[in-house]
Amino acid sequence: MRHRWLLLATLTLFCLQAACSTAATTGRRGTLLLIGGGLDDDHAPTYRRLLELANGPGLATAKMGPQIVVVTAATGPEEQEAIDKTEALRTWCWSAGVEVVRRATPTAATVAAIDRAGGLLFTGGDQQRILARYRPDGQDTPEWLAMQRLLQRGGVIAGGSAGCAMMGELMLLGGSSAAALGAPTADGSTPEASTRLGPGMQFLPWAITDSHFFERQRIGRLVQALEASGRRFGIGVGEDATVEVDLATGTLRGLGTAASLLIDAGHLQREGTARRRLVARLLGDGERVSLAELQRTPGPAPRGPVARPFVIEVPVVEPGQNRQLASWRMFHQAATPNSGNLWRLQLDGWRILAWAEAPGVVGFDVEVGN
Repeated sequence: MRHRWLLLATLTLFCLQAACSTAATTGRRGTLLLIGGGLDDDHAPTYRRLLELANGPGLATAKMGPQIVVVTAATGPEEQEAIDKTEALRTWCWSAGVEVVRRATPTAATVAAIDRAGGLLFTGGDQQRILARYRPDGQDTPEWLAMQRLLQRGGVIAGGSAGCAMMGELMLLGGSSAAALGAPTADGSTPEASTRLGPGMQFLPWAITDSHFFERQRIGRLVQALEASGRRFGIGVGEDATVEVDLATGTLRGLGTAASLLIDAGHLQREGTARRRLVARLLGDGERVSLAELQRTPGPAPRGPVARPFVIEVPVVEPGQNRQLASWRMFHQAATPNSGNLWRLQLDGWRILAWAEAPGVVGFDVEVGN
C-alpha cells in the first residue's frame, strides 16, 4: 500500500510539473478565437467552443452558465449586431449570461462587465474603431487592462472580421493585395509597394492576423505586411473558419469545415518585385501547429519552384465562389506531397506560384505582373 501511495504521489507531482511547464512555455494564459468573418448563427464549432472556454475552470460565477460580453465597438449598426449575437449565443446555450458593451458604454460599466465575464466576443466592422475606443495611441486604458485580466484568469477573447484583424501587436488597416504589392494600375502606372499597418490590441504576440482571407485574395497584402514589419508569422483566416490560439503553449488549432493559412516568412527573400521562399501550412478542422516549436526549429528554406514536371494553371471564373476560393484550391492542391507539380494562380496584377515542400507544407512565391 505504501508503495502504491508513493507511486501515486510521484505521478501526481509529475503531472503538476508537466502542467506548470506547459503553462510556463510562453508566460501567458487564456485563449483567442480568430474568426475569419461571415460568422453565421448556426456555426456550431465556433459558438460551442467559445461557450465552453468561457465556462472553464476558475471562471465560474454565482450565475448559472458561461458569462459572455459582446463588444460592438467595431460595428456600424450596433443595436442590430447586439441582438443578433446575443440571440445566437443563447440559442447554443440557453443559460448563458450575455452582456453587451457599446462604444458609448461608460468605462466603469465596461470594466465591471469584463471582470464578471469568462469570454468576450468582438463583432465585425472597422478594427480602427476598436483601437480608438479601447487602446487609443497605445494607452493602457482601464478597459484594455480588464481584458488582460480576463486572459490571465484563463478566459477567452474571440473576434470576427475586424475583431480578428485587431488581435496582434500590429494590425492591417485595409487595402488590396495588388496595392500592397505595388502591382500596375489600370492606367499602366506602377505605384510603390505599401502596406497600411497600425498598432493592434496586443492580445497575440507572435503574428499578424487577417480575415476574409481566401475570399478577398488577401495573401499578397499579408505577405507584404510581414516583409514591411519584419514579422515572421501571419495568420489568414477564411470566412466560416476559426483559429483557436492557446496563449500558454503558442499552439494554433483550426475549427470548422473552412480552412485558414499560417504563413511563415522566416526565409523570405526579395527579388525585384517578387517575394520568394515563403512557407504556408493549411489549418483545417482539428489541425494543429505549434508556433513555439516553429520558432525553436525554423527548418530549411523552401527549395523553390525548380525542376517541376508540370505547371498547372488554377482556373478563375468571375464572378462568384470559384474566384473567391481559387487561392484556397491552389494551396490544397499544392499540399499534395507526391504531385511534384507547380501550381500557378494569376490574379489582378499579381500571381502566386506554389509547390509541395512536405506533407501539409507548401512553399510559395508571390510575383507582380500579369
